[in-house]
Amino acid sequence: MSADYTGALVEARALAAADGRTAASLDVLLGLLRAGGAAARLLGERGIAAAKIEAVAPKVHCEPNLDLAALECEAQGIAQRVGAQQTSSLHLLLAVLRLAGSGTEALRRTGHDPGKVRALVLRALTGPGPSADRRTDRAPPGLAAVGEHELIADNEAQGDATPPLRENSPESNPAPLEQSPRMTAEESAWELLPVESPRTPVLHREREVGRVLDLLQAKTPRVIAIVGEPGSGRTVLLAALSAASAEKPLAPVGDLGAMASPGVLLQALHRRAPLSSPIVLDGTAWLGPEGSDGPLQLMCTMNAGRRWVMTMTPADVRRIEVAAPDLATSLETVVLPPLSPALLLEIVEAGLEAMAEATGVGFAPEVCAALVRMAPRYPSERAHPGRALAIAEIAAARAARLGQSMVDECGVAEVVADAAAVPASQLLRDDDDRFRNLEDRLHDRVVGHDEARGRIAAALRRSYAGFRGHRPLASFLLLGPTGVGKTETARAIAEALFDGESALVRIDLSEYSEPHAVARLIGSPPGYVAHENGGQLTEAIRRRPASVVLFDEIEKAHREVLLILLQVLEDGRLTDGRGRTVDFSASAIVMTSNLGSECYRRSRSPAVSTIQALARSRLPPELWNRIDEVLCYAPLAESELGAIVARLALASSRRLQTERGISFAIDDSVVAQVLQSEPDRSLGARPLRRAFERMVESPLATEIVSGRLRRGTRLGLHCDARGRLQTTCLA
Repeated sequence: MSADYTGALVEARALAAADGRTAASLDVLLGLLRAGGAAARLLGERGIAAAKIEAVAPKVHCEPNLDLAALECEAQGIAQRVGAQQTSSLHLLLAVLRLAGSGTEALRRTGHDPGKVRALVLRALTGPGPSADRRTDRAPPGLAAVGEHELIADNEAQGDATPPLRENSPESNPAPLEQSPRMTAEESAWELLPVESPRTPVLHREREVGRVLDLLQAKTPRVIAIVGEPGSGRTVLLAALSAASAEKPLAPVGDLGAMASPGVLLQALHRRAPLSSPIVLDGTAWLGPEGSDGPLQLMCTMNAGRRWVMTMTPADVRRIEVAAPDLATSLETVVLPPLSPALLLEIVEAGLEAMAEATGVGFAPEVCAALVRMAPRYPSERAHPGRALAIAEIAAARAARLGQSMVDECGVAEVVADAAAVPASQLLRDDDDRFRNLEDRLHDRVVGHDEARGRIAAALRRSYAGFRGHRPLASFLLLGPTGVGKTETARAIAEALFDGESALVRIDLSEYSEPHAVARLIGSPPGYVAHENGGQLTEAIRRRPASVVLFDEIEKAHREVLLILLQVLEDGRLTDGRGRTVDFSASAIVMTSNLGSECYRRSRSPAVSTIQALARSRLPPELWNRIDEVLCYAPLAESELGAIVARLALASSRRLQTERGISFAIDDSVVAQVLQSEPDRSLGARPLRRAFERMVESPLATEIVSGRLRRGTRLGLHCDARGRLQTTCLA
């Protein structure tokens, strides 16, 4: 024992005896200041003198039952764990500061932060350089166990970060010093720290913050669940709660180690924090898997007076209702509703201002609207405003890397385009012009069906104008015989909206005729075969939210599969097998069916109402009522089939020009011959492709392979009176 250590304890006992009571941590602090030594020098450098402590002592409530022997044991344990050769006044001071009793209260009343003082003591004990209080020949095994989490506090103190949490008071932990001085890494490598105040203004969440404050101040302790999708502002709400609360909520920070069970971890959190401070848990992983002791321990600590605040998704709440119904009845939920477009713009603008101040990179005035407009194209599971601000953060980082001082609309488009694998020019194009000429863009791919194309364009324009809410862009059911252009219409919508067929997700529902096939669509739950692969539908939309989803042959799917689509068409979202919510609000839904084909075989122009009635009888009524447009595709006329042949020739010539530098053009005789070679019109336009390949492409391929057609050749094709293909060199 050092002389200053012994002298401090003697002074403390003398001070307490003079007042006719047992020694308190305030007496030990005064004893350290009066006895001199390393602790007194360190405190003096901070401006902490015995006179100041004595001035505030009458206002401090001393612990009535402090075990001074236990405090000495704690100081000796600290000295042993840092490898000191003897116990000094610095070890005793650290024990006083960790106790968080009347000694730390006196420091706080003099205007000094006990957390920063503790960080200075730790740095003096464990920092670099020679020290008489530390052995230098070897690193003691207990060093990591004593101060890993407190060294974190030391680093934060030097940066004027939020001070660490006070340790348990005697009221919340009746005998904190009676435990063994040796602590395991699981017990010491983490800390409970106050939730930081918000860095940006918390807008339009006053009602939710007020409700959480009411629940925290209510007499009965509760488990409060802040419910919202990731990115909806749950963390910001916690920050606002920290700024508005008299008792700061606490969150665990650091290495939690390997606890025996979730219940043991929750119990450790409960014991470490003052009972008056609510503990924040981000997510439900703290409760452990289904069947663990996490929910039970959470309820036990709640009954002991502990208040918990947890962030959850709606899927988390549903899982708790099934796996832990007793805990579900104890939950008080505070739901974060989706934001209106006007409020979203205001929040994103405030976030951009704070981000610009923090990063030094500015944002152009048009960036806010561009973020909200392009964010649905960004593949992410975050909701707004988190998704928009995440894009802005990446754009700011890219601008800083390139030495730019400003992020403009092009910078945002490049970030979204890189993530969504689409050209940035597509995102920057004027959408008003695109939707204004939508019929013409559809006509470039689809022959005939003028009325259907007009209704499709009208539905998409309604969505673009802002009438859809959170539903998909549009949903269509296309009825009619095979080969009339239903699938081609889906391709045309993908090209018109998203500039390419790569945005088309095609799912053949004839493969989903069994009820268990639902798992293939949305993914199997964890623990089942192939659950790691995800769902065919949900994974495709998670990777590329802006897509056209084509459900082919919908009448062949099982009813359970069709009912899955209700959630997509009504709410624009779908929960996959892992409980994740997939957003379909940037997607268009196209369903095709051959229902009604027999009506066209019996009559060239059957009543549309008859075909729709037949389809309605075969589909669930709740699904039928959620479809925006039900369209009937009649068989194509001869002139329309001829136009399709002409388009086949044009596309084939373009491919040949790209591959071989050879192009060709056909006349009406070739078109007529192709139509004549396939007289069966019950299969629609599909057989015409085979006939064109056989009559035109095969002879040209023979000429190319034989070397008679060379690069740069331009041919004119026609058929003679016998129907044989003839070629003429045009250039």
